[in-house]
Amino acid sequence: MCIHIFKNYILAIGLLFACSHSSNSSTEQPGIIQTDSNAIATKLLTLPYAERIMGESAQLTGNTYLKKRDTLEYKCDYTAIAEDKITRKTGKLYFMYEVYANVDAAKNSYTAIYEANRRNQGVEVVSGLGDEAYYHSDGNNFYFCLVRKGEKMFRMKVNKVTIHSSASEFKEVTRRITDSIK
Repeated sequence: MCIHIFKNYILAIGLLFACSHSSNSSTEQPGIIQTDSNAIATKLLTLPYAERIMGESAQLTGNTYLKKRDTLEYKCDYTAIAEDKITRKTGKLYFMYEVYANVDAAKNSYTAIYEANRRNQGVEVVSGLGDEAYYHSDGNNFYFCLVRKGEKMFRMKVNKVTIHSSASEFKEVTRRITDSIK
């Protein structure tokens, strides 16, 4: 009796995994990234921009493209080449650029993220940057921004702020990226 129940349990788990696996594959389709890293994300957040923000030499350590239903999602990240000797941290910069099917979808996504974070200390709405934007930092560990411009949105985060990281460069590069989005 126990063996029969166990077999049915294993079968049910297997079917559940197969269904969830097949449903993910139909909504998430990885795109092809060229070996020269010409994804849109790295065209917006270039290595020189990343190094200005991080205040030190860095390298591209991630570059992906994914289509989720009607949304194109580009991600890249840069990592400092050396550990900061004072803070013992290795700087990391993450960037995500999304193109939604329409403006309303982008607005809804922006609003959901903003509402989840707006009560946190250090959140600052930035007027005149895209259609809507906010900046968030705890002053010690990270810088974050979220910007929506039409049906496009990007977020950028410095995680593991070091003594070399620059909040002013972070904000300046954010403005330049926003201005370059058509």
